[in-house]
Amino acid sequence: MKNILLTSYFAGTAKQFQQFMANQNVSAKNILFIDTASKVEDYTGYIDEAYETLFNLDYHVDTLDIASSDDETSRHQIQHAEIIFIAGGNTFYLLENIKSKNLDQLLIDKINTGTPYIGESAGAIILSPDITYVKTMDDPKLAPNLETYTGLGVTQFSTLPHYLDTPFENETNDIFKSYHDTIDLIPINNEETATILNDEFIKP
Repeated sequence: MKNILLTSYFAGTAKQFQQFMANQNVSAKNILFIDTASKVEDYTGYIDEAYETLFNLDYHVDTLDIASSDDETSRHQIQHAEIIFIAGGNTFYLLENIKSKNLDQLLIDKINTGTPYIGESAGAIILSPDITYVKTMDDPKLAPNLETYTGLGVTQFSTLPHYLDTPFENETNDIFKSYHDTIDLIPINNEETATILNDEFIKP
């Protein structure tokens, strides 16, 4: 029973997050915040803004960087997470680290069995069947050991975040034009979310 909130920019969609959580059977306010994708980005202000938003909503945040944590720690934190939040950054780097630590199936199982999942930008894209479509927006060279671009496949559609928003206007427009006829592409801007509640998809 999947419960998923997909966003381009978490701090800009706090109201949708509150509405999403109001529909969850989770009383605790502990969130596992995975910030791995941001570690190879020059700009990471959205991470600080996400922290601030969660703090203002009275959530307790446990941070995990999969790249710098050992396998056992990463598995333990994900396995026991009540809510999982994977933040934005480089999608290829994120997926490479998830797969290299053999965490992909664990994440899939957690999401498919009802653990609320918030995916911001890269965290949304990795749920797609394949992440090739964002190679003009994110640099694949930052993941030199990623052998395939197969995503987690939790969603049958592919999220296109930051649609026509600065500074990704050209990239997202080109991606949409190139791929919307061949894959089920769901574009969302920085104020929109795509939601799955109890396996039911709610379009932006």
